[in-house]
Amino acid sequence: MTEIERLAEAASGQYADLERIGCRAVNALRSSDPDLVEGLLATCESENQAGHWLVGRTIGFGGSSALELLAQGKREHVIQVVNHLRFGLCS
Repeated sequence: MTEIERLAEAASGQYADLERIGCRAVNALRSSDPDLVEGLLATCESENQAGHWLVGRTIGFGGSSALELLAQGKREHVIQVVNHLRFGLCS
């Protein structure tokens, strides 16, 4: 196996881990913050996409993920971005 093949395999495993973490995050938020989950599911096409959004790092969060911001107690910032995605920037 070449180095590129090993790296590709490792990256694939990392993405699979992130997907599992995203699903676990959605499930954990169902009981602790059902309003956030409702907004996410109304915004995203699927539960998997909602999980992916939660763990993905974005410019809108200064390079952090929504999950990281939630862990830091910045729920309102996450809700604001979800609402902007859901209803548009003018709401």
